[in-house]
Amino acid sequence: MRSTNIASTPGALEKPLKAHLSRHVAPSTSRVPPIYRETTMCYSYMCPYAYGCAEKTSRPAQVMMRRCMRYMPDELRIEPGVSDLALDLLAKRRQGGEQLSKETTAILDQYRPNGPMRKRI
Repeated sequence: MRSTNIASTPGALEKPLKAHLSRHVAPSTSRVPPIYRETTMCYSYMCPYAYGCAEKTSRPAQVMMRRCMRYMPDELRIEPGVSDLALDLLAKRRQGGEQLSKETTAILDQYRPNGPMRKRI
């Protein structure tokens, strides 16, 4: 019987490694005491990274900095998008009758067809 060495096969460890690296660690399993954990306030409504963030909430919340997309290294950070606040401000301008570009109108038709999400801006 012939045994195969996993390390000699190119790319054999890549899939299992990626599965573990993309998994978030719960804050309760951290060995760092809460007093030493660095946190930041997350305003997901105003954040351009919120569309791909696992930590976003509907209200402002404290988030550990190591989990916040704004503080991640460039190679791990997702491409920023348009925040919900910016979309709502543009939708309010469109409701007010201002002329917007074709690209902006297309984005608003896709994400805000009925106007701003929030009643007060």
